[in-house]
Formats: sequence, structure tokens, C-alpha cells
Amino acid sequence: MKILVFSDSHGNSSRMYDIIKSMKDEASLVLFLGDCIKDFSDFEYIYPDIRFIAVRGNCDFGVDVPDERIAQVCGKKIFMSHGHRYRVKFGHGVIAAEAKARGVDICLFGHSHSPVIVNENGVQLMNPGSISEPRGASIYPCYGIIEILDEQQVELRIVEVR
Repeated sequence: MKILVFSDSHGNSSRMYDIIKSMKDEASLVLFLGDCIKDFSDFEYIYPDIRFIAVRGNCDFGVDVPDERIAQVCGKKIFMSHGHRYRVKFGHGVIAAEAKARGVDICLFGHSHSPVIVNENGVQLMNPGSISEPRGASIYPCYGIIEILDEQQVELRIVEVR
């Protein structure tokens, strides 16, 4: 199963639209980690055969979307949070501890706009970076891809949009 992971679009949905359109036959799930949920909300109507799951970010006001959630996907537990409540701009320790306490396999977060994939305390952490306003290690907008190949094999990667 191929999963697309986006975060921090901040009013620019065109890149997400182009990526989802180009991968609509490959990706069966699209996750959004907050900050401009309205950019994401129309995709489920455009692509009814794809499942969409989102959490709210610190810039998302007046929306009926949870701050965090756990998605069960192909036998894997995926914790989704924007990350601001776990101070991810200052390190991954707090969110990694929360993910470990919740017994998840993968922890996804955004907020810092800086892409990262790291394994902490036996939990795979991914920040896909920002699809519109990159910071940190990438000068290009980016997003994440998760491929669940089987119960043992999971691949996480960051894709830069050039």
C-alpha cells in the first residue's frame, strides 16, 4: 500500500492536487498533518476512490477535525499530529515518547516545515516537510511517501518537488 503524506500547505493546494492526480492509481490513502486544512478538504470529493485522513494544525481554526489521531493501516498503527503541542521545533523527544507510549509503529508530524525521517525508541518518525514553504534541510517543497510492503517491511521517504 502506498500512502501520500502532506503538511503545512498554508493556502497553496496546487502542488498537492498535482501530486495526488499523478499518483491517483498508486496511492490508496492520503494523510494531511495540518496547517490549512481547507486546502485539503475538497480532495475527497474529487477522488472518491482514495481515502483521506487529516488532523488540525495550529493555524486551523473553526474546523471540526481532531488535533491528533491514530490510523490503522495494513496492520500498522500510525499516530498523526501536527506536532506543535509536542514542541517538535525543538527536537523529537517529546513526540517520540508519546508515540512510544501509544504503542504505534509510525509517528507523523509537521509544524517545523523541515523534513525528517528518524527512528527513535523503536518508532519510525516522519515529518514530510512543507508542501508550500520549505525550511531546514530542503530548499524545495516536499511531501512524504509511506509504502507498507508487508507486515515487516515499511519504507518511508521524502520527495522534493522541483
